Amino acid sequence: MRDATTTTTATATGRRYTQARGRARREALIQAARDLLQEREIDDITLPMVSEAANIPSSSTYHFFPDLRELYKELARTISDEMASVEPAIGADASWQAIIGTFLAASADYFNADAAARQLILGPRTTPDIRQAGCHDDYRFGVQLHAALAAHFHLPELAEPIAIFFRAIVIADAFFALSVLEDGVITRHMVGEANRAATAYLGNYLPPILQRKRSH
Repeated sequence: MRDATTTTTATATGRRYTQARGRARREALIQAARDLLQEREIDDITLPMVSEAANIPSSSTYHFFPDLRELYKELARTISDEMASVEPAIGADASWQAIIGTFLAASADYFNADAAARQLILGPRTTPDIRQAGCHDDYRFGVQLHAALAAHFHLPELAEPIAIFFRAIVIADAFFALSVLEDGVITRHMVGEANRAATAYLGNYLPPILQRKRSH
């Protein structure tokens, strides 16, 4: 009985080690791809290059990611999760239009600081499925934006508020992508244009001035 228990414990320990080693290798490959995208164009990178940068055998790399596109999709999801954790500071007296601008400026700052994010989410050489992976939780950003306004203002009743705010973000992203295409980064001018477009769209649903909540 004691021998069986010892064997079971050893098996469980070995399984946990294998799983932890697998997670570490997977994360190393994702980070290696991200590092390479900081210095190279997306079309110039191959999966063997990522394997070499991560110091992981190619045979193991193919076990985690059958092709480079799948690796990029996972990296795009990681980037999306990071962006969702960024909470820009909002002034107590800010208008709802200014709050939209604050969120978009913070997003632009994130993209401009990370070439991998720009290439995968906004770049002209990325593929629709990679871009979609990066946007897999875009509704979450709609939730965040809606919550930020709802915390400061009494909002009118809307049939689909989260979808509306999500669409405003998609509109802004189109201007960001155009800026990356033309200038390689999101310029201050294009941040302003994105803000104009997003607030103009939201202006179809929100009045120019919203009643502010007393706590703010």
